[in-house]
Amino acid sequence: MRRTKLLGVLWFYIAVASLFATAAHAAGNGLVFQLDGPNGRFYLAGSMHLLHADRADLPAPLERAYRDSASIVMEVDTDDADAERAGARLLEAAQLAPEVSLPMLLGEARWNAVRAALTEAGFDAERASRFEPWGLALLLTQAGFTRQGYTAAAGVEQQLTERARRDGKPISGLETTQMQIALLDGLEPSVQRQMLDLTLEELQEMPQMLDELDVAWRAGDLPHLEALLLEGYRQMPELYTALLVERNQRWVSQIRTWPPAAPPRLVIVGALHLVGEQGLPTLLQRAGYTIRRLTSSPTTRDQP
Repeated sequence: MRRTKLLGVLWFYIAVASLFATAAHAAGNGLVFQLDGPNGRFYLAGSMHLLHADRADLPAPLERAYRDSASIVMEVDTDDADAERAGARLLEAAQLAPEVSLPMLLGEARWNAVRAALTEAGFDAERASRFEPWGLALLLTQAGFTRQGYTAAAGVEQQLTERARRDGKPISGLETTQMQIALLDGLEPSVQRQMLDLTLEELQEMPQMLDELDVAWRAGDLPHLEALLLEGYRQMPELYTALLVERNQRWVSQIRTWPPAAPPRLVIVGALHLVGEQGLPTLLQRAGYTIRRLTSSPTTRDQP
């Protein structure tokens, strides 16, 4: 499925870029797991970092897990003052060195394609030409999501951050925004150029891709989500290791050191981190945790 090959790559972009209703879209099951292990119980939920403003309702299992939890753990602490400065750090990190020009780095043909995409998205191509390829890919991706009505303000993390503030539930992060930015800024130039090429290729098909992802997430359709989110990484194994495998392994190590908490914690990460053999549910099960899938019926829990 050529048109889905980039979604997984874009989804990490969107996690960082967010710093910067019909029956077909019913709340559904979503991706919520109950885990029990040596350090007690917690909930693990896969999120959509951005949701459509007209379809921002959260799946019932996620609502239940939130109500049953005393604290929230996200990829980054969205309630921390430092997160508010992350956008400026992101822009700073994405700047090319003064002696480097993007047309020189990309080549004339690729730069012409990028410039056309920037103009179509409403950006000043000359100002954007000071961005590294990963920064341009992020910029164009964010613009594509916004044009389709998907915003961070409607996303899972922002919704639950605002609720947690009102309810007095503390929020913590698995990593810092600086760590996320450093991951992108440290990618090899060849990988950055490849990501930019794929971004340009897929921008025109983004509307259908996003709606398909939204429907699969709400339904909790793990096989479909795996196909949508991981296909792009199969072309870029180095990126898959850096942005998914290594981060998931670090997070599992963190989780295993947590002291028991009652009521439990709710851990919220991008849906990408819950799929595949290197997904968090599989890794945590290997680490000795018992996993149950929460469904829209409060009396029914199915094994994943």
